[in-house]
Amino acid sequence: MGKTASNLSTLFGTQICADFMAFVDDEQSLTVSREVCSALDLSNDATQDGGITAALNRIEPGNSPKVVLADISSSTDPDGEITRLIRKIGPHNTLIIVGDSNDVGEFRKMIALGAKDYLVKPLTVEVLKDAVENIDRQSQALQTAQSGRLTVLVGVRGGVGATTIATNLAWIMANEEKLSTALLDLDLHFGTTTLSLDIETGGGFREALENPHRLDKLFLDSALVKDGDYLAVLGTEEPIDELVDISEESIDALIGEISQDYNQVIVDLPRHLLPTQGALLASADTVILVSDQSLAGIRDINRITQAMTSLSTKGRIIKLISRVGVDRTAQVSKADFERGLNEKVDYVIPEDSKTLTVCANAGKAIGEIAAKSAIVKIMRALSADVSGYIPPKKKGLFTMVQGGKKKKDGSHKR
Repeated sequence: MGKTASNLSTLFGTQICADFMAFVDDEQSLTVSREVCSALDLSNDATQDGGITAALNRIEPGNSPKVVLADISSSTDPDGEITRLIRKIGPHNTLIIVGDSNDVGEFRKMIALGAKDYLVKPLTVEVLKDAVENIDRQSQALQTAQSGRLTVLVGVRGGVGATTIATNLAWIMANEEKLSTALLDLDLHFGTTTLSLDIETGGGFREALENPHRLDKLFLDSALVKDGDYLAVLGTEEPIDELVDISEESIDALIGEISQDYNQVIVDLPRHLLPTQGALLASADTVILVSDQSLAGIRDINRITQAMTSLSTKGRIIKLISRVGVDRTAQVSKADFERGLNEKVDYVIPEDSKTLTVCANAGKAIGEIAAKSAIVKIMRALSADVSGYIPPKKKGLFTMVQGGKKKKDGSHKR
């Protein structure tokens, strides 16, 4: 939180503060909020009496503090008022809710409505200060997230090998390019990234998604499973009869935290999560759409690409076709496929079921089993393209001989 918050405007004789404002309706909460504002060098006007109703009356669209704390204890329609307030503060600002109910179901409901955190009365200086600073840390993390490049892979159809590509892409970045890499498998029930690398799933992935306010380096270190010096994997195998909520906010917070420690973040995003993860796609440096060479693949790449244009995606879209081979049924020609897309595909990965079967049974990456295979060569090119890695130049004959060419040129002397 910045020093001495600036003011956006003056309404009803008091200021709207740009960084933070609290609207609470009891004396203890007012006192705690004023102490926190003083500790964070925020103005006296940052704490207001009146709860969420006062917030709705004071804040206008396009004229909101970055962080709003609203008390719903006296509200007769908390869900409706929260929804209206979120519309007013806009998508780039943050809402923290304060209430009386100490129930995890209430917390989840507030998060589902769009709040970033839920605090239970009675407030304390420590709890409120930590909540406000945590929002600020998350914001900074998201701003710096792109210091670690974010790549999202989506299989536009089932069985096209998107998870295999994501896993091996991360392995190459970590083991050959020597870049610290994190691999996230968002298929929480049937993900296979950990299985493919023969490592155990870590604990805490689900809790990290359901309680993003708890995210910190220590928490993540316990959830991430290391595979070698440079690769960390975040995956889980949740019971198939339990629904896990994967909200945009929790994914944003998770990736923001991970990106502070890893150069590359690879996300394997199941296609059924596409409708809920627009923010993830929009923030990615690269989105790789993986398809087979089929008519349905043409349709689905075009549909997803069209949907992504409305998200103002900041990164580029790579179109990749995989499992290409003469024995593949329902496969159209590459020329027809590209004609259907109205553009060239970026990468083509051939079918190699024999190698993939050996890798799956061994629990090893393709680069370990078949380092010279056609698949690995293409994957290396894709990896360098995505990560920005530049291979070191190979030493030539003359650079290997002391003196190089000069020795040859001078050999006629004497």
